[in-house]
Order: sequence, then C-alpha cells, then structure tokens
Amino acid sequence: MFPVTTGPIVVPAQLRKGTSRHLFEHFLHVTAKRMAGRTYPENPFLSCNLKIASDSTIMQHAILAISASHLLYKRPDMAEICASHYAIVLRSMKHAVTRWKALDPRDQIALLATALALCWFETIDVNTSGALYHHLEASKFMFQTVKGNLKDNDPSLFGFLAEQYAYLATVSNITLRSARFDPEMDQTLSLPSLGLLNQGSNFYGCLFGCSHLVYETIPMICDLAKLRITEGITPSQTSYQQYEYILGELKAWRPTQRYFSKDFEYAGQLYREACLVFLESSFQGPDTPSLELHAAVEPSLACFLEVFAKMSYESPSWTTVMWPILTAGSHMRCLKQRDQLSDIILNSTFDMRAVDNTLHPLKLLWEKMAFDDSYYGSYGLEKVLKECGITMCVG
Repeated sequence: MFPVTTGPIVVPAQLRKGTSRHLFEHFLHVTAKRMAGRTYPENPFLSCNLKIASDSTIMQHAILAISASHLLYKRPDMAEICASHYAIVLRSMKHAVTRWKALDPRDQIALLATALALCWFETIDVNTSGALYHHLEASKFMFQTVKGNLKDNDPSLFGFLAEQYAYLATVSNITLRSARFDPEMDQTLSLPSLGLLNQGSNFYGCLFGCSHLVYETIPMICDLAKLRITEGITPSQTSYQQYEYILGELKAWRPTQRYFSKDFEYAGQLYREACLVFLESSFQGPDTPSLELHAAVEPSLACFLEVFAKMSYESPSWTTVMWPILTAGSHMRCLKQRDQLSDIILNSTFDMRAVDNTLHPLKLLWEKMAFDDSYYGSYGLEKVLKECGITMCVG
C-alpha cells in the first residue's frame, strides 16, 4: 500500500531530467497549489500523488500532462509536450483496464488515482467534449473494487481519492435534465456524510473546505429538479417538503471549523448563495422564469457578488469556484451584476484557464437571454451549451 503521510517522497528518475524536470518542478511549486482548495498543513496533490508516482509511470505521465496543460496558459509551445504525455496516459490506462482483474491491488489503486488525475487534466485543459465524465465513470468502477482494501490498509489515501471523486461528482451538476453521469455516491464510497472525509487528517477539507454540508445539498437540489420536471406547474407536497428542508439546511449553515481562514468562509458563502439560487430555479421548474423567481434569487446574487469581491486572488479556494460562478452567473439579468462578475474573474491572478473560461458559456447565455427569456438559469445554460455542442468539464 501507499503510506501517504510518513517518510520522505522519492522523486522518480524520469521526473528529474530534461523537460520532465521543468514540468515536474512547475507541478511541485505552482500547479499542485492551484489544484487543492486547502493546501496547508498538507497538500495531498503532492503527498499522495507523488507517493503513487514513485512506483507508477502512468501517474508520472499524468502529473507531467497536468503541469504542461497548466503552463499552456502562458506557454503555447507546451501544446505538443502536453498532448504527448496525455496520449501515453490514455494508452496505458486502456491497456491496464483490459487486465484489471489480473492487476495487483497496488496497481489497481494507482490506476484509480490516475483516472482521477485525468479528471483534473480535463478541467485544467478546458475540455469541452465532456471527457472528464469518462474518467469519472472509470473511477466509479475502480472505487467499487478497491475501496475495502484501501480503507483497511491506507485510510489516508482512501480519504484523498474519495474526496476527489465526491467533489468532482458533485460539481458536475451544472445542468438539470442530463442523465450523463450517475455517481452512485452511497454505493461507491459508502460514506454517511461528506463531513467525515479526512476528518482529523492534515488535509481535511482539501476540496470541500468548511462547506461539506452545503455541497451535500447540490445532488439533493438536482433530485428535486427532476421531480419538479415530472410534476409540471403545480408542485406536490413531497416537492414542498424537500424544498423547505434544503432551504432550512442552507440557511442554517455556518462554517464551524475555527482554524479555517476567512477565505474558506467566503468560499462556503459563495456556494451557499449559489445553492439558494439553484434551489429556487429548480423548484420553479423548466418553464419560462417568472417575476417571482427573479425576485427570489436577487438577494442571493447580490450577496454572492459582495462576498466574491472580498476573496483574495491568491486564495486556494479559487480552484473550487467554477460551479458557483456558472450557477449564479447564469441567473444574472442585470448588466451591472454581469460586469462586476466579469471584472472579478478577469482581474484574477490565479492563472487557471478553467476559472477564466467560465465566462465563455455565460457570455453565450447572456447574448441569448437578451432576446429570449427562456435562456435563463441552469435550464438556459443547459440549452445554450447543447446548441453550441459544449459539454463542460467542471472541477
């Protein structure tokens, strides 16, 4: 197994020479810090992934591909190198999966970690064909095979891999009528609550920050939306009860971990306000939005922008803001609000194409919204993405 919290990390020889050394050092000092929402006192994208890479060439190439893709933000000449490492990972993964049952448990776990690393690659690389979801499907299958062994032998590594899967599966919910991916969270991870992930470890909240309870409402809101789609205009008693329960959970949420910095609280507030907007929109259903809906979401949109303006551009929490930006931004009808959101993103020094490119689908939606009221919110975003042939990889 991989003891991820003890002993020095041995850097494989392949990562210490030539172009690979440059890419690895960039991953070590820059990219890995942009991947975790919480990097102190331990960044598991280093401590866990490098332990695996020390004995897995597939993970080594995945790390190099991720670093090269991140460098593409300012170095277009990295495109060929990036594509080369990515192709090696895909070929190796396809070959290994065909031999899955014959693999040693250690190799199976390394393959799972690499599949999750590929999810991050697709996000960082701004893939628009939904490639992330293929890797998530593979991760789900692998998790269901190795989780017992992994929990017993290396609970720290299990926690890190589980938090990645749970986070990516949760924020993949940006549209409401898509049957693209079912994470089967209970069956895959067997966790009663996200808040139990990595509790007591040095990387507790590495992606969920102090907002586990808020994240848990996202799939609940999606389930409510699916129910409302089948019901039509008039909501059932069951829908009302679900709506009231989720609303109560969101309004009652407070960041309870006092050792988290203020920016983690801001990130949690961004998610809460975006979830409140998502809830109101989902409860109304897919019909043309009403004046009541516009009025209901306005306080949350105003609060969202107020909080977002306070968040430091150097905060690690920036890596987790794609989902709330897309959700809140898709409900903004006011030009002043759109400009404010755009300014915050464009002035960012976070240097991640994935964050910057959240504006692209929003601008497509806003253009449509000017002429057709049905292009609004999560349903409108879903419609415009489908028309443009875009399947976003949100991470």
